[in-house]
Amino acid sequence: MKSIFTALALVGGLLVSPVAVRAQTASSAASFVIGGEVTQRLVVNLAKLKTFPAASADVTYFAGGAVTTHSFTGALLWDVLQKAGIVVDSAVKNDILRKTVTVYGSDGYVSVFSAGEINPYFGGNQIILAYSQDGAPLGDGGIAKLVAPGDKAGGRFVSNIARITVRDSGR
Repeated sequence: MKSIFTALALVGGLLVSPVAVRAQTASSAASFVIGGEVTQRLVVNLAKLKTFPAASADVTYFAGGAVTTHSFTGALLWDVLQKAGIVVDSAVKNDILRKTVTVYGSDGYVSVFSAGEINPYFGGNQIILAYSQDGAPLGDGGIAKLVAPGDKAGGRFVSNIARITVRDSGR
C-alpha cells in the first residue's frame, strides 16, 4: 500500500491532490492572479498587462531536443510584481533576497525564481511575461507566457500562466 504522501503534493503551501491542481487550472484563462506576500492581490488580464512598458527579446534556446529561436514581447515580471508590491521587512537586510516567485501554468507546470535574480539591483534578469510570440498573440497559449531569455533551455518557460505567488523562503 502506498503512503498517502505519494498521492498528495504540496502546492503553494497547501496539501492538495495533483489531479485537483490540474483540474482547477486546466483551461486557458483570460487573466491570472498575483498573490502571496504582496501588498495587493493583483488580477492581470491582457489589457492590464499591455499597460506596462513593453519588453522584447529574441530568444534562442533548446526545446524538444532542438535549437529554436523566437521573438517575444510582453512586460517584465519585475515591473508587474512591483505593481502588486512585494512585502519586505525593512528591518531585515536585503529581505527581497529571501523571496521566491512561483509561476503556475494552467496545465500544472511550475517554475520558481528568486526575487533577487529578477531585481534590477541584484541579478537584473529580464524575465518577460510575454503576450506575443513572433509578432502574433499567443492564442490558445493563454494571455501570457513566462520567458527567461538567459536560459539555455526553455524548461523555466511557463505557458498559459494561471497564477503567480510570492513567498518568503526564510519563514
